Amino acid sequence: MRRTFTTAAIVAALATAACSAGGAAGGTGGATAGRVTGDLMTANTAKVQPDTGEITMAIEKTISNWNTMTAAGDISETVWVTTPVYPSVFTIQPDGSTVELNQDMMTSAEVVSQHPTVVKYVIKPEATWSDGVPITGADFEYQYQAMNGRDCPKCQAKDTNGLDRVKSIQTQDNGKTVTVTYNGDFSEWKRPFSRLLPAHIAKQHGDLTTSFNDYFAKTVPTFSGGPYRISDFKKDVSVTLEPNPKWYGRKPNLQKITFRMITDTQQTPIAMQNGEIQAMYPQPQVDLLSQVTNMEGQGVAYQMNQSLVMETFQFNLSNSTLADPALRKAIYTALNRQEIIGKTVGQFDKDVKPLGSVMIMQQQKGYQSKTEKFGYGDGNVDAAKKILTDAGYTVKDGQLINPKGVPVPALRSVYSVGNQTRKASMEVLQATVKQLGITLRLETTDSLGDTTAENAPYGYDLLIVGYTGSPFLAANAKQRFTTGTGYNKHYSSKKVDGLVDQALSSTDSAKTVDLINQADEQVIDDAFMMPLYQKPTLMVYDGKYANIRDNPTISGPTYNILEWGLRG
Repeated sequence: MRRTFTTAAIVAALATAACSAGGAAGGTGGATAGRVTGDLMTANTAKVQPDTGEITMAIEKTISNWNTMTAAGDISETVWVTTPVYPSVFTIQPDGSTVELNQDMMTSAEVVSQHPTVVKYVIKPEATWSDGVPITGADFEYQYQAMNGRDCPKCQAKDTNGLDRVKSIQTQDNGKTVTVTYNGDFSEWKRPFSRLLPAHIAKQHGDLTTSFNDYFAKTVPTFSGGPYRISDFKKDVSVTLEPNPKWYGRKPNLQKITFRMITDTQQTPIAMQNGEIQAMYPQPQVDLLSQVTNMEGQGVAYQMNQSLVMETFQFNLSNSTLADPALRKAIYTALNRQEIIGKTVGQFDKDVKPLGSVMIMQQQKGYQSKTEKFGYGDGNVDAAKKILTDAGYTVKDGQLINPKGVPVPALRSVYSVGNQTRKASMEVLQATVKQLGITLRLETTDSLGDTTAENAPYGYDLLIVGYTGSPFLAANAKQRFTTGTGYNKHYSSKKVDGLVDQALSSTDSAKTVDLINQADEQVIDDAFMMPLYQKPTLMVYDGKYANIRDNPTISGPTYNILEWGLRG
């Protein structure tokens, strides 16, 4: 029988763990256990044993698309697994604001002139792919052509990654110096050229469309430009990484890293307790967190922080029923976010509050809550009924009838399989909208990427999903909310498109924030996406490992994986 715990017990367990934590920031002592606190940038820092040890980390989703620069492949777990394989010019750090140059691959990357912005990238001479072919400007050009939206219109890029703003790319020094000229001022120039793919391998597998959409998406990478390479893949079971023999940077410590796919989150702590895994990064849930704190005696450590990930409801606006804004606004007006929080994450984190923005997170500069202005998320069922009545809807025998006299069909409402928190959120909404005559038919998916992919049949009407914020506010808004991006095939607003483009061209940070807030308010007013709250993160690991730490940004915990190791 599954154990249940009261909120008081959770708080007591957390307090006990926090008091016994031996792994606050810094220190080179023995294994730590309990809650690890301190600066996110340095938590769990310690000396490690070089060239020894292995670790198995659980991930909650399977991998069906390996190209994380496509919308279908850009799933958090896939990003974590492939971060040690696909090299990036810059890496987002755990504080959510700092972006650091990849000094293993790059000598420098800097703006050399403005009006327009010109950036000079210098790649280290020794930087190579695992087959010995140098990493050069050709790899920059491949990403540019595949993702700029012009050279490969059929490429299923998640977004343009800022490359639509590039005017020209020039290479020198055998491709090791790359000069990129943008077509105007570009405030977020550090965002492009992340997660590079090898151009020379792309040429062996068809044209741009074929290589990008098919080869890199469907083929397990046999190449690497990072510290590790994939040595084994068992579909729906595990991915194993071993050191890249052609790696040119700082030497990784662990000799083997296995990512084990456990899609049922209830099984993850059991695997941890049995020693089958040594790390996990699950979505926090009451019972799960209780099990983690109860493993303190086994030397298990954990970190818990506010992430940049927002939990949201999202409508499929391609559905003709949901194309009516009155119906969407009524649902979001009836929705009670505080009830959802109270039945989910609020049971173990009393500081979680409803999120009022979809573009700027609560801990980021410039955050403003907009949902209250439109009456969304406060659980006002009577106001929701009035919205529907004023729009011509009626209710007959408990079922909502649209203004044309047609019953509103049951809405396919999808959440990740095994995710009890999302299931509970859906159940709250399901009970709420039943009062409006609306039926939600709850369904699960084991692949959010496939469910939301550009070429998928859009097998949902309502989806609960997490989206990650970024230091690059304008670029993040561009990919999520502007017309026709890889992430957004449903929502279109000329006003939002214009505001986001202005923000991308601004070199005044205060003006950028103001423009993004204006765009944010319009998206919320249109009732496309409803922010619920920012998810707490839970990074759990065996205390004998050092330098594993929570990175609650899009980078995820593997951002520094070559530093992971057994404590020295």
